[in-house]
Amino acid sequence: MTTVFSHFWARLERLWQTISEMWAFALALLGFGKSGNKARSIKPWMVVLRRGKAKPATPTVNASESDIRRLIERIKDLDDSDKLSERAVAFAGQSADFFADRREVERIIEELIRQNPPFLHIARERPADDEGDSRHFAKELVIRESEVVVREPYTLFVPQIGVENLESRRPPGYPVLRTARSLSDLRSVPMLYQNMPEDLLFARLVEGSLPILAYKEERNYLLFKEEQHIVERRERRRSHVEIEIETGSDGQSTRLMYLLFDRSTSLVHNCAPRGINAVLELAIAAAMIRADMGRPQARYYFRAFADGMDPKPKDPPISASTVEEKDWLVRRLFQTNFCGDATRVVDALEQAVEDIERIVESGELGENVKPRIGLLTDGRFTIFGGIGAKLKRAGIELDTVLIGREAAHNPELIKISSTVSAVDPDIYRLARTAQLAH
Repeated sequence: MTTVFSHFWARLERLWQTISEMWAFALALLGFGKSGNKARSIKPWMVVLRRGKAKPATPTVNASESDIRRLIERIKDLDDSDKLSERAVAFAGQSADFFADRREVERIIEELIRQNPPFLHIARERPADDEGDSRHFAKELVIRESEVVVREPYTLFVPQIGVENLESRRPPGYPVLRTARSLSDLRSVPMLYQNMPEDLLFARLVEGSLPILAYKEERNYLLFKEEQHIVERRERRRSHVEIEIETGSDGQSTRLMYLLFDRSTSLVHNCAPRGINAVLELAIAAAMIRADMGRPQARYYFRAFADGMDPKPKDPPISASTVEEKDWLVRRLFQTNFCGDATRVVDALEQAVEDIERIVESGELGENVKPRIGLLTDGRFTIFGGIGAKLKRAGIELDTVLIGREAAHNPELIKISSTVSAVDPDIYRLARTAQLAH
């Protein structure tokens, strides 16, 4: 009787928490809030509407501050912030509010990670019961090439070009007559003057009346003057980012994560500033993959969808299991072309279910596979075709991330989802503007 009451009370608390978070999110969307500071009335910009059902035998894994900092530093070291800011500039030009600035991109990623949403597996996985104290972390290096600006002091030899007049006693040159100026010139005076008495010769030297025949020639010269300058140059450097490989995990099961990425044009056009929803979707997808880079038991599959799917339904989805493959998948994400006219979520979910069933039946991932679908979208739609029953029958958990204000109005999708997170970058932008104003 005590066990039944505890289970009922836990479900009642979870239901009350979900209703409270949905109510707070609705007030934030409508612009209402608690009295007091106006900056607080536009929060929260991210709300977890449902965190899923935790099994009684499964221990709760909480993300520590070190786990959060580890993921934040990994994203910074792998230059994801630069790629996101470049996409923001491509969408809206240099006037694209915060997301065109790398520092603001890093800030919203940090805010996103610190929320510890259910679609991010931030905490380190616990070792299995039979591993004992043998848990250790191996390291794998990811090579990253980046362009950096280097300022160094250099000694420069600055060329100086001029003309100098050379004089000689013999040709070549132009013959000129001049007077003797020094004792050395006495050797060049005519013999008539050299035979004169010495006192008279020196008197004429002082008077400047001793003629000399000389040859003058103009020559161009090139000299180099030594100067110290600070020189700025760009160079490509290859850096190595360490990724810790978590060899221990909760048992030997494989966590299959199927990522459905919305690439419709509404993520670019139906928001202000232009492309803000697309940039946030890219940031969320990149953070999901980066969080699992060092986990061999986390296998990722990927399809982008809109009015069609990429890869096409007849082709297998893109898979990534190693550190190198997951890093390549993130770089491919940043090259996504948002060009779809429609958002066919149901077709994408059905295709994902078929792919997951085929992968599990093939046995390539072994036994005890834990399949999950990560759905990122901004559209409003109606669920049909019994997709909820298909997910339940296949034992697939659905992690839904709703991006933008319009996407929050999806009661049917929320109903079939295991976890639901709603993010609104426009609310974040307003909150950030209010913070900077104060």
